[in-house]
Amino acid sequence: KQSGKRPPQREVVSQLLRLPAVQTLLLMSVGIFLFNHGLNNWLPEVLRDKGMSPAAAGYWATLPTIVGVLGSLTIPRLATPRRRHLMLAGLCASALAASVLLRVDDGPLLFLGLAMQGIARSSMMTVAMLTLVETPGIGERHAATASGMFFSAAEIGGASGPVVMGLIHDASGGFGAPLGFLTAIASILVLASLRLRFMAKAEQSRIALGSER
Repeated sequence: KQSGKRPPQREVVSQLLRLPAVQTLLLMSVGIFLFNHGLNNWLPEVLRDKGMSPAAAGYWATLPTIVGVLGSLTIPRLATPRRRHLMLAGLCASALAASVLLRVDDGPLLFLGLAMQGIARSSMMTVAMLTLVETPGIGERHAATASGMFFSAAEIGGASGPVVMGLIHDASGGFGAPLGFLTAIASILVLASLRLRFMAKAEQSRIALGSER
């Protein structure tokens, strides 16, 4: 039947790209992968730059992974639809704090920074993906297409993150500037997640007003 035909894929992609929430989440996917891949690949060298031996840097670099495993088992379950945008903002804020604390040479603050990196990288992508597929206008019908768009955009950040970190390091002669760059990326992610929350609240208010009429 004509009514049962699916629209062309190009038309679906174009339709989804017109949604402000989808635009924001696609940009966030680039930033999240850039942050995660850039920091994950360079973390042992960041720690060695603080004077750690290769063995010690390797041990310390496993901390975010351990924390991340625990976080991935618990955080997505807490990110219910009602508080998903706040959880996403909190994870982005954790990434922001990690990029700042990793400039500390050693001690409890460095430990905290590594732990917060693990929390952020364990669930930022998962919660962002959940937010995307539940965005009004997507639903089950377009969830697969939206997910493909999400990861296609994210891989831009995944591929460029380690490269950009390395280029900034070579240009500056240290990891202060690369970590500052990640701080800027994480700050943008926080602002973008808060924008998503604002748009969601505006949509809820619009629906509530429509139902009252």
